[in-house]
Amino acid sequence: MWARADIPAVWGPVDGRNLLVPVDDDGFPPEILDQNWLWVEYGGELLDTDVGGVYELVPLGGPGPPWVYVWTPAAEAR
Repeated sequence: MWARADIPAVWGPVDGRNLLVPVDDDGFPPEILDQNWLWVEYGGELLDTDVGGVYELVPLGGPGPPWVYVWTPAAEAR
């Protein structure tokens, strides 16, 4: 079984939900969640939603945890 982290999402298509994401060997979640990840996890729920952007991992203090995923529209994504 893979280790996972439950991280809140802020803004964007899944605003207010907690995202269950895999963590690496050091216990860190992915730095970016793109629309491919969103489609796999939420599929049909997002049909009428703008998913043009990414969720970027933001630590709330130091390197984290805790973290949040903050939505960045495609025009502003790194």
